[in-house]
Amino acid sequence: MPNRAVSRARGGRASRARAGRATSETPKQDRDPLLSAICHDLRAPLAAVTMGANFVLQTTRRESPEARTVQVLEAMIRSCAQMERLIKNFADLSEIEANAVTLRLGLHDAGEILELAANAARDAARTRSVTIEVRRPPSPLTVKSDRERILRAVGHVLENAVKHAPEGSAVTLAVEPRGRAVELSITDRGPGLDPELQQHLFDRQWLAARSSRAGGFGLAIARGFVEAHGGRIDVESNAAATTFTLVVPTEPP
Repeated sequence: MPNRAVSRARGGRASRARAGRATSETPKQDRDPLLSAICHDLRAPLAAVTMGANFVLQTTRRESPEARTVQVLEAMIRSCAQMERLIKNFADLSEIEANAVTLRLGLHDAGEILELAANAARDAARTRSVTIEVRRPPSPLTVKSDRERILRAVGHVLENAVKHAPEGSAVTLAVEPRGRAVELSITDRGPGLDPELQQHLFDRQWLAARSSRAGGFGLAIARGFVEAHGGRIDVESNAAATTFTLVVPTEPP
């Protein structure tokens, strides 16, 4: 089913984009062997660099004259962590595009998943003076899901929200029941989505063609993981706020 997105001008009525869901009849394909090999082969040397930098950092005094060495080592470790995230994203995309996502299902509290995602994003939010608020219902909302995949999906959407939230504003995470599904929403108070961009939010190739960076990976991965659960991602955007809603069935197909 193709993606559906209805765009409206900024400042007008709220707009909603609904991602099409992969059907259970879609046959699994082989993963891209080259991409899988690259991801696998990059992990070992990257881990060695990370371990080496951490070891030298732990054995280096932070007082002068070695203070500059400490700064270089910390920058190396941050770069290694960023590379590790990129490798994981490439591996996730390989799985998703081959329709080969294997879910490890269990019963999990949706509110707790939001809390974990919020805690992981607070350092990045703090650098932009953005606060993250989590609204949970009085009683737990349990969803049968692959917690790691849903957590990563929420994390990608939250990272995108923090990036576009105005300095000094708040990003709100909330969870609500919706029939036989749970809605996990992430709202930022940014200026709203450009109508053309909104039509291609989850099209990583369209985004990458218009940027020198690896744009679009996060949202594409988030949609892939949610669709693997039989769910979808909805988007509402106007001049005052943008809300991404992950609709996850309580019992995936």
